[in-house]
Amino acid sequence: MPEKRKNIAVVFGGMSCENEISVITGVLTANVLDRSRYVPYPVYLSQSGKMYTGKALSDVASFRGGIEGKAEEALFLGGKLYSVKGKKHREVAGIDCGINCCHGLGGEDGLVSALFALNRIPDASPGIAASALFMDKGLTKLAAKALGVRSAPYFRIGEAEYAKRGAFALRCVEERVGYPAVVKPARQGSSIGISVAKNREELVRAIGAAFAYDGTVLAETYLSGAREINCAAYRRGGEIVVSECEEPLTAHEILTFGDKYLGGGKNRARAFPADIPVSAAARVKGYTKLLYRRLGLRGVVRADFLLLGEEVYFNEMNTVPGSLAYYLFSESLAGFSRVLDELIAQGIADARASERKKLIQNTGVLTSVPAKGGKRGGG
Repeated sequence: MPEKRKNIAVVFGGMSCENEISVITGVLTANVLDRSRYVPYPVYLSQSGKMYTGKALSDVASFRGGIEGKAEEALFLGGKLYSVKGKKHREVAGIDCGINCCHGLGGEDGLVSALFALNRIPDASPGIAASALFMDKGLTKLAAKALGVRSAPYFRIGEAEYAKRGAFALRCVEERVGYPAVVKPARQGSSIGISVAKNREELVRAIGAAFAYDGTVLAETYLSGAREINCAAYRRGGEIVVSECEEPLTAHEILTFGDKYLGGGKNRARAFPADIPVSAAARVKGYTKLLYRRLGLRGVVRADFLLLGEEVYFNEMNTVPGSLAYYLFSESLAGFSRVLDELIAQGIADARASERKKLIQNTGVLTSVPAKGGKRGGG
């Protein structure tokens, strides 16, 4: 008897500036799932926080001009996906596993992971803690430092503190980071809000521009001449699989949003495998595997590094990389489909292992509390 097909919720979009990029990742992921083994249920999380589902979500063209009126509002409840119309709820499917394809805040930061966890839906993507940690570039650097992984010098600036002690913050950046300085929102991706400051005037302007996207900003030392090197990893059958290194190419000071996406996604200018020394490639792969293993990651992630001479600097971790970084593991969509098989199997296995852990119930604490809302006496 053939195995029953599993229902897979592919959540994409998100309440972030990267919503449109996530649509491409999510639609691609839902469409390459093996139909003989899975029934995909695309779920779009809009920038306003509403969720939608329906057949229209399987086509990127449906999102041009907005999705309202083309799909049904949706919600997850008790491990099931429902469509919503007014006060009526219709069960769409029980969900066997979920895949998070949201990029940026309001999706990649642990929100979708928590949604799956609250509904006891096995998750083929990174969990809550790792997602939240790596969404914040400052916390990412602290975690990397604790594991002995080097990153460029930086200074973290909070918006409220900057309003009170802006001059002090500027001096700290100049003393600890120096010029040129890369200024970026702490919790944005895709090069959004990022710029290079070469003097104090440009620094003030760059910090103001970054605060438009986030209440926390990072200023980092600009490593002139450094090459950006990426490496992806995922867990298969309990073992960590690491990709070859990739070098995205750009004519700008830093890799821009246009470099990453407007040139055609995976067809953007790049060198793969990256033409770098064997020793440097080994360090990049080793650091990627170390971060993945020690910080309990799951699903596909992409670690981004900077290579300056023989020195390797960790830059950031993408827990939901564009197109799930499948092109670092396979040149074909058939290969991507096989990777998704392995991600789903790992997510379900991890969920079953978690279910076997003890959960203490009915400890007796509530029976010892007096009646009337816990108040003692006659009040």
